[in-house]
Amino acid sequence: MSIPVPAMNEHGFRHDIKKCRRAIIPVGSLEQHGAHLPVSTDALIAEYIAHQVAANVGAFVLPVIAYGVSYEHAPMFNVSVSNSALSSLVRDACASLADNGIKDIIVLNGHHGNIGALKRIAWGLKVKAGASVHTLHYWHFMKQELGHAGDAETSLILAIAPELVHMERARPGSKKPSKAAYAKMTERPGSFVKVTGNGVWGDPRKASAEKGKTLIQEITAGITKTISELA
Repeated sequence: MSIPVPAMNEHGFRHDIKKCRRAIIPVGSLEQHGAHLPVSTDALIAEYIAHQVAANVGAFVLPVIAYGVSYEHAPMFNVSVSNSALSSLVRDACASLADNGIKDIIVLNGHHGNIGALKRIAWGLKVKAGASVHTLHYWHFMKQELGHAGDAETSLILAIAPELVHMERARPGSKKPSKAAYAKMTERPGSFVKVTGNGVWGDPRKASAEKGKTLIQEITAGITKTISELA
């Protein structure tokens, strides 16, 4: 059984935005995640975790930004935007939130390739709009290595949206990239396939919904604690 998504009102927000002063913007990507996971995996995870965290910290969640920087997956499927495009979109959204009285903004990132685009958003907005903006990468709050379309991500989607997972198609990665190689992949279009062999890093056959639920609890607790400390 999947974990139910928290109920939202008719406007799509969990809280009264006229009273709330904290917002979460989930950011994902559209890219191949093996033959067994949806291309929207990163967006699904970021959005779901954002709602879990929002219930704990008194925030409302904006619709997920599903487009990310995923050129490293070419020639396998990806729908990508440039670093500058993603950075501008998120920065403008944060500035608009600040103009509407939102002073505490959390950008919750679900894709490694977005890190570069999201690096300097917070600094610019603190100066220009007076808002406190923090970018958090959800995998930094889990002990298990994330990989790509492997055990961790597959477990998370099995917990969030099991109907979207086709375990009969799951295959382990044919190569295991080093952490150094993984860190450089987003800098080279087409590098992910070369480094992993088949676009999968890890073994999704080890995944389970129970593991996913445990990871969600771990991630949610870690992010909740961090946001509380930032406040």
